[in-house]
Amino acid sequence: MSSQFLFNNINSKVPITEAEFKIMAPSFHYKEVKKKDILIAEGKKNELVYIVEKGLLCNYKTLDSGDKQVIQFAKENYWIGDFYSFFTGASALFTLETLEDCKVWTCSKPDLDALIKNLPKMEAFLLKLNQGAYISTLIRLSDIYSEDAEAKYAKLAQQHPDLLQRVPQYLIASYLGILPSSLSRIRNKKR
Repeated sequence: MSSQFLFNNINSKVPITEAEFKIMAPSFHYKEVKKKDILIAEGKKNELVYIVEKGLLCNYKTLDSGDKQVIQFAKENYWIGDFYSFFTGASALFTLETLEDCKVWTCSKPDLDALIKNLPKMEAFLLKLNQGAYISTLIRLSDIYSEDAEAKYAKLAQQHPDLLQRVPQYLIASYLGILPSSLSRIRNKKR
């Protein structure tokens, strides 16, 4: 466990000094979690954000049929959580589950609020993080409504080829909003 990962993660968006990081560091807590662990349960309150040092997680909504509708994946260097619950105090909309054994860092809402209050650079960092997430969400929504299954798959393969190796195909299909049989057909066609 090394806090150098956290320093690099934050410093990649907003330059920080070692002294500033020493103030920040106690607000983050290292945790190792096993594959298939539920970190946030849909319908429960969530006060933690997760930063992925190693491993892979996914946020999903459980449909009435019991199927999982994957909302997003988070791999190394990503921040993830149920931000609706995190920021509003309401129950989580999504479940957060590990897809691999993971090394993560957590930060609670009260700790993050204190960091923002005491370190303006942390507020700037979160603004950049949120802007990036918002833009990604808009692009994803646009793609869902405007691209066919083959185009969505091609875009995922181009932007995140590692996910195609790391994520079970039924979850890839769910993320793309297509049936697993359609994904198999697309993959066979690409070969």
